Amino acid sequence: MFKKIMVATDGSQTSIRTAELAVDLARLSGGSIIAIYVVDIYRLAHLPGYAAFPSLSSRLMELMQREGELAISEVENMACDAGVPFSSIIAEGDPSQEIVKRSHKSGADLLVLGRIGRSDLEKILLGCVAEKVVRHSKIPVLIVPAVRK
Repeated sequence: MFKKIMVATDGSQTSIRTAELAVDLARLSGGSIIAIYVVDIYRLAHLPGYAAFPSLSSRLMELMQREGELAISEVENMACDAGVPFSSIIAEGDPSQEIVKRSHKSGADLLVLGRIGRSDLEKILLGCVAEKVVRHSKIPVLIVPAVRK
């Protein structure tokens, strides 16, 4: 079935639900989990003052790296609790491009990601990461619906 399952995470409630599903699939199929978090450097570049204040830009990168580490650690804990082998990737770049590229490089045979991550506004402004991944992925993609409030 699925031996290498890549799950995209951003720490949102939807991505936690997505990770739970991915870990269950890996456990049931005897597979492993690869968690990926992508620091969206293009989103950062549009922030006022990002380029003008190097100390601000390095601090923002630090904060986003830390956010990624926390999001990845949640998935790692789930995988560990389920007895599922785990590895992780923290990348920088365009999230959809990095997810597709890294899934190919890692030999993943299934991508699992949430429909909407942190905010609906990001979807409107930046386009939907999930939609772009589905369009460009060469492996199956499982989209998990957003958590309803």
